[in-house]
Amino acid sequence: MIRRTLFTLVAIMASVVVAADPETVEVAPPTVAQRVDALLERLQTDGDLDAAQAAADHLFDQVTAYAKPTDAKAFTEAAFGRRLVRQLGEAGEVDPAEMTRFLRANPKLARALAFLVQEQEEEPAEVYALLDRLRRERGDRLGRYANLAAAIAVVHDKPLKRRINENSVEAPDPVAVFDYFVKNEKKMLFGVRNVPPELLVYVVDTTASLDEMNWALNKYAGDRKVGERFFDIDYDYNHFRTGAPKRVTEAGFNLPNIRRHGGVCADQAYFAVSVGKSIGVPTAYTRGRSAEVGHAWVAFFQSRRDKGLWNFDSGRYDVYQGVRGIIEDPQTRQAIADGYVGLLAELIGAETAERHATIARTDAAARLAELRKARRGFDHVEPLTPASGGPPRGTDAGAQLTLLQGALEDCPGYAPAWLQVAQLASMGQLDLNDKRKWSDVLLKLCGKKYPDFTLMMIEPMVQSIDDVKQRNRLWESVYKMFPHRHDLAAHVRMAQGKMWEAEGDYKRAGRCYYAVITQFANAGPFVIDALQRTEQMLIRAGRASKVVELYAKTWDAIKRPGGMAGVFATQSNWYKVGQLYVQKLRQAGQTRRAATVESRLNGVVAR
Repeated sequence: MIRRTLFTLVAIMASVVVAADPETVEVAPPTVAQRVDALLERLQTDGDLDAAQAAADHLFDQVTAYAKPTDAKAFTEAAFGRRLVRQLGEAGEVDPAEMTRFLRANPKLARALAFLVQEQEEEPAEVYALLDRLRRERGDRLGRYANLAAAIAVVHDKPLKRRINENSVEAPDPVAVFDYFVKNEKKMLFGVRNVPPELLVYVVDTTASLDEMNWALNKYAGDRKVGERFFDIDYDYNHFRTGAPKRVTEAGFNLPNIRRHGGVCADQAYFAVSVGKSIGVPTAYTRGRSAEVGHAWVAFFQSRRDKGLWNFDSGRYDVYQGVRGIIEDPQTRQAIADGYVGLLAELIGAETAERHATIARTDAAARLAELRKARRGFDHVEPLTPASGGPPRGTDAGAQLTLLQGALEDCPGYAPAWLQVAQLASMGQLDLNDKRKWSDVLLKLCGKKYPDFTLMMIEPMVQSIDDVKQRNRLWESVYKMFPHRHDLAAHVRMAQGKMWEAEGDYKRAGRCYYAVITQFANAGPFVIDALQRTEQMLIRAGRASKVVELYAKTWDAIKRPGGMAGVFATQSNWYKVGQLYVQKLRQAGQTRRAATVESRLNGVVAR
């Protein structure tokens, strides 16, 4: 196995002559790219996956151990070879030699797919089975549409079905999806070829039929505010009030019928999301839950000048502004927070080489973590070249963070790299200075543009600090990051309140909860928790007589909901705090005042 690999490498080395004198011939050592090409050529010839994988793993370890963090090319090439060979090794019945030949002839597709597949979350056998079918039926066209083909392969490797309340929808045949986007490439709002595949997965994951997609394309092509299509759909109040079957369900669930007959929020969101995909706009069906009732709204990708961003506000009533949205990852079919999706906008401005280098160095950092967990190092790995001698890279947290920082400075939009940093923090492998430094790095690279994601990453760092005073200082720093995002600022104050409450410092806890009530009553559902916890603080302090007044002031400060169906109004802070206020009034014997408040609440429900 090793002998074959060495034979190939010697052949390459012998072909790179740098001195003309035949008596003093010198050869340059092969580059990482040449070594990867050599092992792929051997795999193409003999189909020996074991030998190829051993060579690719060894090369990757050499680069991880000895390459400089700035040598993006070496990391990229080594990670590409390792990823591709590993995926081919799990490709099931796909002929590895034939597939390697095809991918070597289509290098853009090979790299797009190798760096897109999430090996721990999906089955490469299914991905490559679909790619093999696309290869047989569409051949070299895949190479011209590499990102599109890669996105379809990872999204449609399994049958794609969704349930929108009582209706079920299923994606068209994957080859037909490929043909649709190729045929209509010029009509797609952002095009097809140059959109990163990580974003294209939110385009090709359509469950509308081809007829529906063509209908939407003819009607809405070029629409840059596709989220507003949510409001084109009339709300089916008769269904809501009486429970009668929805008109769109009786007529047949499809895009033209939703437009004609209306529906509820799930149908409104599905319509806008499907229209967006049909015209080449990345979209995501987003859902949230406020107390007992769920709601659906639209996330869609927008461009401003040369930058992109995700808009999560269309159809998102005020009641749900402080509720984290949940989205299905088209690739893994797992539920993910909308903050992760928002970060993908960063990829639109990154060069392909930068994206791949970021993924590669993240892979290398993960390899260091794997070796550290196994209490192993790189003693078994020789330097890449005589010139790259010296001690190999360590496997400690510092070495991992060095690679991750370089990766994220190239492309901050790669969430798995941030997650590795957060994992190091949660495992106690970052000291306080590390956490402060990485909080600053996160704020610099993501803070202003992606505040939701920033808080998601910083929170586990803060929570892992043992010293409560130090933790509180960092919380205060985090709080100042969000002057214009009241929902996130309130989240921080609630975390501080719970921290002090756990420490038995009820006075400080009460101050935090009361700050949420007085400053952020309209920012999200957490005001309910803050109100009830403040009530307990008052009772502990022997001031139970102030509870009714607390609820009265809070209810008066909350904005009354408007412009939504009663079922959603009942999930508003105004309605739910009002209900609690009625209970407190009755407990205090103020029945007439309780009846007045209850009447106002019922007026909203009756809408």
